[in-house]
Amino acid sequence: MTTRTPQSAPSLERRQALRLVASLVAAGVLPAQALAAEAIDRVSLLVGFGVGGGFDQTARGLQEALQKSSLVRDVSVENRTGGGGSVAIAHLMETASRQQNTLMVNGTSIVVRSLNREFAQTYRDVTLVGTLTAEIFGLLVNNQSPHADARALIAALKNDPRAVRFGGGSPRGGIDHLAAAKVLKQAGVDPKGMQYIAYDGGGKAMAGLLGNEVQCLVMPYTEALTQIRGNQVKLMALMHDKRAPDVPAVPTLAEAGVPNATLANVRALFMAPGIAPARVTAFADLLERVIATPAWEEVRARSAWNMFFTRGQAAQDFFAQHERDLRALLAETGMLKT
Repeated sequence: MTTRTPQSAPSLERRQALRLVASLVAAGVLPAQALAAEAIDRVSLLVGFGVGGGFDQTARGLQEALQKSSLVRDVSVENRTGGGGSVAIAHLMETASRQQNTLMVNGTSIVVRSLNREFAQTYRDVTLVGTLTAEIFGLLVNNQSPHADARALIAALKNDPRAVRFGGGSPRGGIDHLAAAKVLKQAGVDPKGMQYIAYDGGGKAMAGLLGNEVQCLVMPYTEALTQIRGNQVKLMALMHDKRAPDVPAVPTLAEAGVPNATLANVRALFMAPGIAPARVTAFADLLERVIATPAWEEVRARSAWNMFFTRGQAAQDFFAQHERDLRALLAETGMLKT
């Protein structure tokens, strides 16, 4: 099974409709409420993982863009960690009546962890507002690595699957562990023999790599741009079908002799269960407005994020297929719990 990397979803018709409504409001043909049926003056961004990881970076980038574009008066970020994100999900569900302004940042992680039965909830137990980005996984090593490139690292693993200690910002069976397992599986190495150290978020995982607790991180490479650009770590290869424009010198794993080792980590926004459809629509509209601003483009370009915006039925359809693809991948790598 080949996991498809999502491509950016067009929303031209939606944007055209919003511009039409805006012009009618300006002309006095429609009341101002037609442009924003649900007023949003405050947004609370909830992250179930530690500071510095990918979901945290997404939340803080969204916070920056909302504030700079003056679309929302008050934007806050809360990190409620524990249980691989389950603490934040449970909090959102248990306090749903008080969470009318809360957006939880999650995505691929919630799908993988529910498939692995790490917690009882699935993405269907909360309210999907839309997807935002799809981040490409990469292989990162520190400057003390004895492996010159991805081919050398793969050769070492073929000789001994325990020759390289892998790390990731997710628990065993989580998305980072799954990504590493897919690399080994596609290279012809049994992933069951892999050493994997789990960290609570990408920030702690990076500290583990820099401290030589692990020799290789498999994580969305955009989470490590600061360290990559500062020459603290080396990005060896991408789990993608083509090179990325932000790191054009970095080969794909296919170029390193490991075909079909592709994977992306989708980041999405969720609300509490039971939120009124008009409120969900208003937040989806807000997301669509903010990603059209120069403030968001500044954040996106700085972080090299791969845009993948969907909303409504398109987002629901994507997540249903995403779940099917990830279940098949877990089965392929021997990590699906039954």
